[in-house]
Amino acid sequence: MSLTKISINNFRCFKNVDLQLSPGINFFFGKNGSGKTSILESVFIFSSGKSFKSSNLASLVNYEKDKFTLKAFDNLKGYIVEIEKNKNKPISVLLNNKKITTSKLIKEFPCTPIHNNTFSFADASPDFRRKLLDRSIFISEKSFSECWFSYYRSLKQRNSILKNNCISDIYIWNTKLSDEGIKLNNMRKNFFMKTKNEFYYLIDLIQPSSVFDFFNLIEIDFFTGWDENKNLNDLLQENQDIDLKRKSTTHGPHKSDIKFLINDIDARQILSRGEQKFFSILWSLAQHEVLKKQYKINATLIVDDIKSELDDRVFNLFVETLKHIKTQAIFSCIDDCFSSKIIASLNEFKKFHVEQLG
Repeated sequence: MSLTKISINNFRCFKNVDLQLSPGINFFFGKNGSGKTSILESVFIFSSGKSFKSSNLASLVNYEKDKFTLKAFDNLKGYIVEIEKNKNKPISVLLNNKKITTSKLIKEFPCTPIHNNTFSFADASPDFRRKLLDRSIFISEKSFSECWFSYYRSLKQRNSILKNNCISDIYIWNTKLSDEGIKLNNMRKNFFMKTKNEFYYLIDLIQPSSVFDFFNLIEIDFFTGWDENKNLNDLLQENQDIDLKRKSTTHGPHKSDIKFLINDIDARQILSRGEQKFFSILWSLAQHEVLKKQYKINATLIVDDIKSELDDRVFNLFVETLKHIKTQAIFSCIDDCFSSKIIASLNEFKKFHVEQLG
C-alpha cells in the first residue's frame, strides 16, 4: 500500500487533522505528547484494526468525544478505507463503502511496524518473535491462515484431552497436529530463510561492522519447536506421559523460535540496548524487503521514535539503510534529526512538525 491522504478525527489528542503523505519517506517530529506516535498508530490501525500501543481501542477515543473516525485514501489502487470506533460498539471498517472484517485490512493495506516492543526483538519472548514472523507470512502466503488456525485448533483439542486425561482419542489428534504442524513449520522456515538471506544482503550494503563488531559473529537459527531428527508424530506419542503430567503439549511449532547467538551465547546477554535496537530494526527491515522482492507486496514501513538510544554513528547507518528501501516509510522522532544533506539523498522525503494542530 501507499496511503496518499489520511484524515484523523477525535483520535487521542487530535480532533480533526488531514495529512497528505509522500509515497516515499514521511518524517514526523515534535515534543513528547504532541501526537507523533498517535499518527503512526492510526496508520497501523488502517493495516490491522488494532493499536500497537493499547489492546483497548475505546481508550483511543478523544476523552471529550464518544467515537473516533479514521479515513485513508490509496490513489494507486483507488481505495478508500473508513474506520469508526464508538466507545460502546465494535469497530466498523468500510472499504469503498463495503463492510469488511479487520483481518482483511492487512491484505489490502499491509505494513511493517517497528516500535518500542520490536526494538527489543532479541530480548522478547519466543511468542512475540513468532507473531512478527507469522504476520509477514499471513500477508504473503494465501494458505497460511488456514494452516495456522487448523494447527492451533488441533493443539487446543489435544491439550483439552491431556487436561481431562481422556487419552482414548489422542492418537487422532497426534496425527492431525503433526500433519498441520509440519506444514506450518515449512512455511515459517521458508520465510525465515528468505529473511536471513535479505538480512545478510543488507549487512553487505551498509557495512555495519564499522560501528558494531558483533555482526561478524552473530548466528541466526530457526528452532522448529522439536528435534528435527525425529518424526513429530512419533515424538508426540513418545512424550505422552510427560505431556499428561504437564497437561500441555511440550513439542511442536507452538514452541518454535528464532535464536540469535554470539559465540554460542544468547545475544541478549551481550548486546547493549542500542545494539539490540539496531539489530531488531535491521531484522524487521529484512522481513519488509522480503515482502517486496519475493512477493511483490509494497508494505508501508512504520518506525516510531527512531533516534531513541541510537547515537549519531548508528543513526547514520539507519539512514544508509533507508536509501535502499523503495516503499512508503513513516517515522517519528522528538528532534528534527534529518538534515538537508540527508534529505537530499532519500526517496521523496516529506517532513511534518507535529504541534497538536488537531
